[in-house]
Amino acid sequence: MWVSRVPVPVEYRVDGPVDDDFDSLEVGGIVPEWNIYDPIWAPTGVGEIEGNRTLRLEDKDPYDYARAVRVFQEGTKSRVSFRVRAEQTDTGELEIEMLDQFGNRPVRIALTDEGTIRATDGGRAVTVGKYEPDRWYEFELTIDASLFGSFDLAIDGKPVLTDAELAEAVRSVERLSFRTGAFRTEPTRRTESEVTVPDLEGADEPVSAAVFHIDDVAAGSE
Repeated sequence: MWVSRVPVPVEYRVDGPVDDDFDSLEVGGIVPEWNIYDPIWAPTGVGEIEGNRTLRLEDKDPYDYARAVRVFQEGTKSRVSFRVRAEQTDTGELEIEMLDQFGNRPVRIALTDEGTIRATDGGRAVTVGKYEPDRWYEFELTIDASLFGSFDLAIDGKPVLTDAELAEAVRSVERLSFRTGAFRTEPTRRTESEVTVPDLEGADEPVSAAVFHIDDVAAGSE
Protein backbone atom coordinates (compact mmCIF):
# COMPACT_ATOMS: atom_id res chain seq x y z
CA MET A 1 0.00 0.00 0.00
CA TRP A 2 1.19 3.53 -0.75
CA VAL A 3 -0.17 7.04 -0.40
CA SER A 4 0.68 10.28 -2.18
CA ARG A 5 -0.11 13.72 -0.79
CA VAL A 6 -0.41 16.72 -3.11
CA PRO A 7 -1.16 20.21 -1.72
CA VAL A 8 -4.58 21.56 -2.72
CA PRO A 9 -5.72 23.64 -4.41
CA VAL A 10 -3.26 22.36 -7.00
CA GLU A 11 -0.96 25.17 -8.14
CA TYR A 12 1.23 24.93 -11.20
CA ARG A 13 3.56 27.74 -10.14
CA VAL A 14 5.09 29.36 -7.08
CA ASP A 15 5.99 33.04 -6.88
CA GLY A 16 8.69 34.37 -4.62
CA PRO A 17 11.45 32.63 -2.66
CA VAL A 18 11.07 29.33 -0.81
CA ASP A 19 12.42 29.01 2.74
CA ASP A 20 11.42 25.81 4.57
CA ASP A 21 12.90 24.88 7.97
CA PHE A 22 10.07 22.55 9.21
CA ASP A 23 10.47 23.82 12.80
CA SER A 24 6.80 24.73 13.24
CA LEU A 25 5.51 21.36 12.02
CA GLU A 26 4.28 18.44 14.12
CA VAL A 27 6.51 15.37 14.27
CA GLY A 28 4.87 12.63 12.22
CA GLY A 29 2.55 15.15 10.62
CA ILE A 30 2.10 16.39 7.08
CA VAL A 31 4.57 18.56 5.20
CA PRO A 32 2.71 21.52 3.67
CA GLU A 33 3.65 22.81 0.21
CA TRP A 34 5.49 19.57 -0.62
CA ASN A 35 4.38 16.74 -2.91
CA ILE A 36 4.90 13.56 -0.92
CA TYR A 37 5.14 9.90 -1.98
CA ASP A 38 4.65 7.83 1.16
CA PRO A 39 4.62 4.00 0.89
CA ILE A 40 4.17 1.91 4.04
CA TRP A 41 7.80 0.74 4.04
CA ALA A 42 9.16 4.05 2.78
CA PRO A 43 7.50 6.75 4.90
CA THR A 44 8.01 10.46 4.26
CA GLY A 45 7.08 13.07 6.87
CA VAL A 46 8.21 15.37 9.63
CA GLY A 47 11.00 13.99 11.81
CA GLU A 48 13.04 15.26 14.69
CA ILE A 49 16.73 14.91 15.43
CA GLU A 50 18.51 16.53 18.36
CA GLY A 51 15.47 18.72 18.96
CA ASN A 52 15.42 19.95 15.37
CA ARG A 53 12.41 19.29 13.09
CA THR A 54 13.29 17.92 9.66
CA LEU A 55 11.86 16.44 6.50
CA ARG A 56 12.51 12.74 7.12
CA LEU A 57 12.69 10.03 4.43
CA GLU A 58 12.99 6.38 5.46
CA ASP A 59 13.23 3.39 3.12
CA LYS A 60 13.21 -0.31 3.93
CA ASP A 61 11.26 -1.36 0.84
CA PRO A 62 13.28 -3.58 -1.55
CA TYR A 63 11.51 -2.20 -4.63
CA ASP A 64 9.89 1.15 -3.79
CA TYR A 65 11.12 4.49 -2.44
CA ALA A 66 10.18 7.56 -0.42
CA ARG A 67 10.00 10.85 -2.26
CA ALA A 68 9.42 14.54 -1.54
CA VAL A 69 9.23 17.29 -4.18
CA ARG A 70 9.17 21.05 -3.60
CA VAL A 71 8.00 23.38 -6.36
CA PHE A 72 9.67 26.82 -6.40
CA GLN A 73 9.58 29.83 -8.68
CA GLU A 74 10.43 28.86 -12.25
CA GLY A 75 13.54 30.50 -13.63
CA THR A 76 16.34 30.24 -16.13
CA LYS A 77 18.81 31.03 -13.37
CA SER A 78 18.16 29.51 -9.94
CA ARG A 79 19.91 29.14 -6.63
CA VAL A 80 18.99 26.32 -4.25
CA SER A 81 20.42 25.31 -0.88
CA PHE A 82 19.58 22.63 1.68
CA ARG A 83 21.11 20.49 4.41
CA VAL A 84 21.21 16.69 4.39
CA ARG A 85 22.01 14.22 7.16
CA ALA A 86 22.14 10.44 6.69
CA GLU A 87 21.88 7.96 9.55
CA GLN A 88 24.02 5.43 7.63
CA THR A 89 26.43 5.19 4.69
CA ASP A 90 26.33 1.48 3.80
CA THR A 91 22.74 0.99 2.66
CA GLY A 92 20.20 2.93 0.65
CA GLU A 93 20.71 5.98 -1.54
CA LEU A 94 19.34 9.50 -1.61
CA GLU A 95 18.95 10.91 -5.11
CA ILE A 96 18.62 14.70 -5.32
CA GLU A 97 17.45 16.27 -8.55
CA MET A 98 16.48 19.60 -10.05
CA LEU A 99 13.54 19.32 -12.46
CA ASP A 100 11.79 21.38 -15.07
CA GLN A 101 8.01 21.50 -15.58
CA PHE A 102 8.09 18.35 -17.72
CA GLY A 103 10.03 16.24 -15.20
CA ASN A 104 13.36 16.42 -17.05
CA ARG A 105 16.32 16.07 -14.66
CA PRO A 106 19.14 18.45 -15.63
CA VAL A 107 20.88 18.28 -12.23
CA ARG A 108 21.44 14.95 -10.48
CA ILE A 109 23.23 14.33 -7.18
CA ALA A 110 23.29 11.16 -5.08
CA LEU A 111 24.42 10.03 -1.65
CA THR A 112 25.36 6.45 -2.50
CA ASP A 113 25.41 3.26 -0.45
CA GLU A 114 29.22 3.37 -0.65
CA GLY A 115 29.47 6.54 1.44
CA THR A 116 30.22 8.79 -1.55
CA ILE A 117 28.54 11.87 -2.98
CA ARG A 118 28.12 11.58 -6.73
CA ALA A 119 27.00 14.19 -9.28
CA THR A 120 26.28 13.96 -12.98
CA ASP A 121 28.39 16.23 -15.17
CA GLY A 122 26.90 16.00 -18.65
CA GLY A 123 26.90 12.30 -19.48
CA ARG A 124 29.29 11.11 -16.77
CA ALA A 125 29.02 10.44 -13.06
CA VAL A 126 31.63 12.22 -10.93
CA THR A 127 32.45 11.51 -7.28
CA VAL A 128 32.67 14.88 -5.56
CA GLY A 129 33.16 13.80 -1.95
CA LYS A 130 32.35 11.43 0.85
CA TYR A 131 29.81 11.62 3.63
CA GLU A 132 29.66 10.27 7.17
CA PRO A 133 26.64 9.13 9.19
CA ASP A 134 24.97 11.50 11.65
CA ARG A 135 26.59 14.62 10.24
CA TRP A 136 24.94 17.54 8.47
CA TYR A 137 26.15 18.56 5.00
CA GLU A 138 25.12 21.83 3.38
CA PHE A 139 24.58 21.80 -0.38
CA GLU A 140 24.46 24.92 -2.55
CA LEU A 141 23.45 24.75 -6.20
CA THR A 142 23.53 27.49 -8.80
CA ILE A 143 21.83 26.54 -12.06
CA ASP A 144 21.95 28.41 -15.37
CA ALA A 145 19.65 26.87 -17.98
CA SER A 146 20.39 29.47 -20.66
CA LEU A 147 22.40 28.63 -23.80
CA PHE A 148 24.03 25.22 -23.29
CA GLY A 149 23.24 25.14 -19.57
CA SER A 150 25.51 24.59 -16.57
CA PHE A 151 25.52 24.36 -12.79
CA ASP A 152 27.86 24.89 -9.86
CA LEU A 153 27.82 22.75 -6.70
CA ALA A 154 29.34 23.58 -3.33
CA ILE A 155 29.30 21.39 -0.22
CA ASP A 156 29.85 23.02 3.16
CA GLY A 157 30.92 26.18 1.40
CA LYS A 158 33.58 24.46 -0.72
CA PRO A 159 33.10 24.36 -4.52
CA VAL A 160 33.22 20.75 -5.76
CA LEU A 161 31.88 21.28 -9.29
CA THR A 162 32.12 24.43 -11.37
CA ASP A 163 30.49 25.02 -14.74
CA ALA A 164 29.32 21.39 -14.90
CA GLU A 165 27.16 20.38 -17.86
CA LEU A 166 23.47 19.74 -17.39
CA ALA A 167 22.44 16.11 -17.81
CA GLU A 168 19.51 17.23 -19.98
CA ALA A 169 18.88 20.44 -21.89
CA VAL A 170 16.08 22.48 -20.32
CA ARG A 171 14.79 26.04 -20.59
CA SER A 172 14.21 26.50 -16.87
CA VAL A 173 13.95 24.67 -13.55
CA GLU A 174 11.16 24.76 -10.97
CA ARG A 175 11.30 21.70 -8.71
CA LEU A 176 13.62 20.13 -6.14
CA SER A 177 13.26 16.37 -5.64
CA PHE A 178 14.56 14.03 -2.91
CA ARG A 179 14.11 10.29 -3.59
CA THR A 180 15.43 7.19 -1.81
CA GLY A 181 15.60 5.00 -4.91
CA ALA A 182 16.52 4.95 -8.56
CA PHE A 183 14.53 6.94 -11.13
CA ARG A 184 11.81 4.86 -12.80
CA THR A 185 10.73 5.07 -16.42
CA GLU A 186 8.04 2.35 -16.28
CA PRO A 187 5.12 1.96 -16.46
CA THR A 188 4.03 4.40 -19.16
CA ARG A 189 0.82 4.74 -21.17
CA ARG A 190 2.35 2.35 -23.70
CA THR A 191 3.12 -0.37 -21.14
CA GLU A 192 1.20 -3.55 -21.90
CA SER A 193 -1.24 -4.21 -19.05
CA GLU A 194 -2.19 -7.76 -20.01
CA VAL A 195 1.29 -9.29 -19.79
CA THR A 196 1.83 -11.71 -16.89
CA VAL A 197 5.11 -11.18 -15.07
CA PRO A 198 6.62 -13.23 -12.23
CA ASP A 199 6.44 -12.04 -8.63
CA LEU A 200 9.33 -9.86 -7.47
CA GLU A 201 11.75 -11.89 -5.39
CA GLY A 202 11.80 -10.86 -1.73
CA ALA A 203 9.09 -8.23 -2.12
CA ASP A 204 7.42 -9.35 1.13
CA GLU A 205 10.56 -8.88 3.23
CA PRO A 206 11.88 -5.45 4.28
CA VAL A 207 15.55 -4.61 3.82
CA SER A 208 17.80 -2.67 6.19
CA ALA A 209 16.32 0.77 6.68
CA ALA A 210 18.00 3.86 5.28
CA VAL A 211 17.04 7.18 6.88
CA PHE A 212 17.79 10.66 5.56
CA HIS A 213 16.96 14.05 7.07
CA ILE A 214 16.58 17.25 5.05
CA ASP A 215 16.44 20.75 6.51
CA ASP A 216 16.72 24.46 5.71
CA VAL A 217 15.55 24.26 2.09
CA ALA A 218 15.84 27.59 0.28
CA ALA A 219 15.23 28.30 -3.41
CA GLY A 220 14.94 31.33 -5.62
CA SER A 221 14.96 32.08 -9.35
CA GLU A 222 15.25 34.90 -11.81
